[in-house]
Amino acid sequence: MELRDYLKVYWSQRWMILLFIVVGVGATILVASTRPVRTGVSISFAINRTNREDTTQYQYDGYYALQASDLFSQTVVSWFSTPSVLQEVYQKANLDPEIQSVNSLPSRFSVRKYSAQNIVVRYTEDNQDRAQKVATSLATVMASNAADLNKTSDGKSLFDIVGATPVIAPSKPSLPLYAAVAAVLSLLLGLFTAAVRRYMK
Repeated sequence: MELRDYLKVYWSQRWMILLFIVVGVGATILVASTRPVRTGVSISFAINRTNREDTTQYQYDGYYALQASDLFSQTVVSWFSTPSVLQEVYQKANLDPEIQSVNSLPSRFSVRKYSAQNIVVRYTEDNQDRAQKVATSLATVMASNAADLNKTSDGKSLFDIVGATPVIAPSKPSLPLYAAVAAVLSLLLGLFTAAVRRYMK
């Protein structure tokens, strides 16, 4: 069959394909609009170098201190992929972590390191009270882990983590985006169904 033949097949079943699109988009918008509004949170963490050991050697304008901060921030990022650390966050917040699988906790948090000393964490929770408690507990646990990780010879912490005031706002689904994705998928499904019907005949 040539392209013209395929177009004739699809055109002859255009109403069925259109029905797939209308039903798919309508159902997606209905489901998305009836979902409960969740609460989104964005919180940034600053990695600060503290208690530097005195030395008479040239420090290369702080180059190695910056490199050390970068390596430490990578460790902080890895904590958000560690279920035991995240479980501690929920325990200190006196919240049920609602663990469904080993990966369910890490998948809730989106972490990005924007620079050697700036990490931004985003997540969503069912309500604002729960979101605020998790944010407060996050700052506490991260600071505690940082204090215990790297220390000088006299037992002082080399780094500390300071959490900024979290930004908390309703997290609503993007209906236009959902509708566009549903339209594309419904179109493909409609074209496939039309081809199968033509083949069966």
